[in-house]
Amino acid sequence: MTTDKQSSQIIFFLGAGASVAAGVPDTYSFVKEFIDSIQNRDKRRTIEKIVQILGNWKNSDIDVELLLETLTKLENKEQEPLLRFYQGGDFVLKGYPEKEPLINDLKDFIKSKAIVSEDKIRYLQPLLSFVEEFKPLDVISVNYDTCIEQFCNVHKLAYQDGFDVHWNPKTFTTEHTDIRLYKLHGSVIWYQSDRGGYIKLPVMTETSNIQLVTGERADNLMLYPMQKWDYAEPLLELLVHIKQLLESDTCKFLIFVGYSFRDDHIKRILWDAARKNRELHLILVGPKAYEIYSKKLKSYDAHSRIPSSLDGRVVCLPYKFEEVLPYLKNYYLKNLREGFSNMYAQQQLEIRGEKAFWMSCLRSFANAEYTEKVEDLLNRINAFELKRDWQLSLELPLIMTFTLLSNNQEQKANRYLRDFNKLLYVMIERINTNAMRDPPVIEINFNYQRHDSGTGYIRAEQFKRVIETLSEFCEIKTRFVNHIGNEFPKITEKLKKLKHYLEPFKEERGIKFQDYVNLRENKIPDVEQFRNEYKEFQQGYSQQLHEKLASTIAEVERSILKEIVKEE
Repeated sequence: MTTDKQSSQIIFFLGAGASVAAGVPDTYSFVKEFIDSIQNRDKRRTIEKIVQILGNWKNSDIDVELLLETLTKLENKEQEPLLRFYQGGDFVLKGYPEKEPLINDLKDFIKSKAIVSEDKIRYLQPLLSFVEEFKPLDVISVNYDTCIEQFCNVHKLAYQDGFDVHWNPKTFTTEHTDIRLYKLHGSVIWYQSDRGGYIKLPVMTETSNIQLVTGERADNLMLYPMQKWDYAEPLLELLVHIKQLLESDTCKFLIFVGYSFRDDHIKRILWDAARKNRELHLILVGPKAYEIYSKKLKSYDAHSRIPSSLDGRVVCLPYKFEEVLPYLKNYYLKNLREGFSNMYAQQQLEIRGEKAFWMSCLRSFANAEYTEKVEDLLNRINAFELKRDWQLSLELPLIMTFTLLSNNQEQKANRYLRDFNKLLYVMIERINTNAMRDPPVIEINFNYQRHDSGTGYIRAEQFKRVIETLSEFCEIKTRFVNHIGNEFPKITEKLKKLKHYLEPFKEERGIKFQDYVNLRENKIPDVEQFRNEYKEFQQGYSQQLHEKLASTIAEVERSILKEIVKEE
């Protein structure tokens, strides 16, 4: 296979989770739906017994690959050398029906679910923007389904998957290609004939075994667990080519969607690629993204915990693919690319012996939910330097709190949440108010400094805009996350109350005196006295009266705000 064509900057790697929104069951749902589809009582009894035994052994749900692997081994159990080392004991499934029909039934069932109709792939539409910018877009898939093929069909995109009719990898170099599709485990429309040929037949058939007009028999070219290292020319060539794509210095981001990394050879290819391509970063999309990263990619060995070449180079987005896809390019990738661009600029400053300003990278990486990079940069930044930017000081711990909670990193999240609440308390405690005579306006400012100074004041309308942005962020984040937990709704509610509190402070110069009195009538200790003092202040300036009015207003606002931000 030629490697003249370099890879895209962005490569997608699609696992089972990428097709769930199209109605294709995930690897665990496949088993349940297959059992439900079996009408023959004896067959159903056999499958249920096998799944029960496997479930007791694994102490977890059983995925379709393990079931198919087990069925295949049971069918060929006489060829298993390990059985020669056991004496006595009864075969648990003695008397149950033969396994070969069940294997064929399961393969046929998988095929029936993997043919996807046009109306099921609307959620993939945001991929069009990736094709537009990164054409030809490289898409790797370990799925047998036709989601990407159907997507290309609907949107009139030219895709190459290594076939014309027969296997011909030169098609990957075809000009005017929109998507290059590498199906590592085969496809429901790929077949291997009994004469050794490989063909693609995009036709609807009910079974995985067909007869060609030439008289040949052909089976679906779909590699299952027992077969993954069997010789199949297209799949071995694809594997080699994909390794070269990932090692190319043009490849920057590899986006994994709904993939569990069960295939050890894929992990090894990634680790090798990451050693050779120092700019390669992974984005994991799926509800268990962080768990998969920490258990399967971060270390070479789960026991010795030796950091792998991917340690610190993975962004975890623990969301459903269809929900995060609309934000993937113009939010997450945009922020990642900006962050790396700024980081490179700061590295060049350091090389020249100048001071690097790492603060310029923080917001981008935090927005992209690249938590490990944020923590690495925070270790390089002077705490006082960060405090000078009140907006970032407020945004960063809240964004990190939500991101870490989404990934079930509660201990770290609580630390950032304490920092967020601490800064809010400082801003409330140091609130600064001002009563103006002409025009009759009340000004409210917040101070993020822990000491009195002539600088550091933030106008209420500025604070309001930031709180509105954070509140919107929390609402979007809450829609993404399936496991809400206790802290999510509490933080979101707190921000809503703050936003409501700041709503009256719309004008740049504060709030009119009469509007303020109407708003706080039930909170000001003596409203009439307050009115009279203000009227007296308007008639002639008095420093003492000015300070008294400002103090009263500050106490009122401070008590309201403390009630809002109080901790349970």
